[in-house]
Amino acid sequence: MTQISRFIGEVVPIAQNVTGDGDESAAPEGGGGFADYALVSLHCLRIYLDTSYRMTIDLLKEMPQITGEIGLSAADLPCPSTLCKAFDRISMSVCRVLLRQSAQLHDPSKHGAIDATFYEQSAASRHYCQRIATASRSSK
Repeated sequence: MTQISRFIGEVVPIAQNVTGDGDESAAPEGGGGFADYALVSLHCLRIYLDTSYRMTIDLLKEMPQITGEIGLSAADLPCPSTLCKAFDRISMSVCRVLLRQSAQLHDPSKHGAIDATFYEQSAASRHYCQRIATASRSSK
């Protein structure tokens, strides 16, 4: 089993759970659209492979096992523009649940930090080191 196969094996059930349409057919039937879980799975795979929409679809045409795990065949794959437009329509609530579900796949570390300030870390570290040193001297 390849890494891509293991990845998609974990993503599809999560996407089915998050979107709530797990028992729906992935491919469009009778003029309907693609199932949300299939589109979410394709987006996750696109991000995992770090490829464009077009390249992802081209690669999937050569990977019948992967498309089969999603519930699609090579003939059923959406065109890249459909995949791009579907990404814009995914609601933020689905993205949040998907993020929460995917975060539970990994063991949390003892340390974590988020820095969205775009400031250099060295300046902040120097500031806090001086602050800690001053606080420890004053407490003695």
